[in-house]
Amino acid sequence: MEGSADNAPCKAGEGCCCSTLSDLAVVRMGWDGLDERVFATLERVLDHGGDLWWLYLSQCSICAQHWMIAQEERIYDDYFLRRLDAAQAQAIIAHARWPDEFITYERVLKLGRTLSSPYTYVEALSPGLVDTAKDLRRARPEITVEEIADLLGISPRHAARLLGIGRWKWPWR
Repeated sequence: MEGSADNAPCKAGEGCCCSTLSDLAVVRMGWDGLDERVFATLERVLDHGGDLWWLYLSQCSICAQHWMIAQEERIYDDYFLRRLDAAQAQAIIAHARWPDEFITYERVLKLGRTLSSPYTYVEALSPGLVDTAKDLRRARPEITVEEIADLLGISPRHAARLLGIGRWKWPWR
């Protein structure tokens, strides 16, 4: 089953949470403590590094399950975890061959849009929104304002404002 782990019966002090998580799990940051319980036994093995700051590989210290993790704290405040088999984990460790699922920030945000809900920003030009819109445009220059708006869970007008398009120019330029 794909999706959220919010209702998983993972309890503190009962070993690891790996068996309660789906193969593709969404763990909300700071909600009911599930993130603390899940990550209590996950040890970071390898960061992707470079421009892929959100992506890393972890392994459970109890059951030895490997997880590819995308940590998305700008828009959705979620961890996206993909269960990996031993061969997939070894390909990452030995050859830096990461599965494509979380390899771009746009893919991570699409997953967030499908499986979660975006954070609501009080500040219209929040650095998290501005930086993410600019990162998406830099990674894929042909991305449309509408696509950016959808990924961020905002209106196209707001996305255009973040990018300084049309009459929405940056006030500090």
